[in-house]
Amino acid sequence: MTLKLGIIGAFVSVIFLPWLVTACIAVVLAAFDPLVPIALGIFADALYMPYGSFLPVSTLLGAGVAIVAFFVRSRLKTSIM
Repeated sequence: MTLKLGIIGAFVSVIFLPWLVTACIAVVLAAFDPLVPIALGIFADALYMPYGSFLPVSTLLGAGVAIVAFFVRSRLKTSIM
């Protein structure tokens, strides 16, 4: 339940808070669900990407954070188990 509220709060933060706060929330939530940064990046690009731009920066940054989160989670799971 807390994770779901965190994800909803992250999507609301894209609209109301500065991008740096949203990025910090995405990094924290990536520890629990690595696909959240990609979803937030797609949502931010859908809202704020200017017409005529060809590079979805927020989505690419979210994908980078998700890749790092997957790598870190796999390393932590193998060392714990």
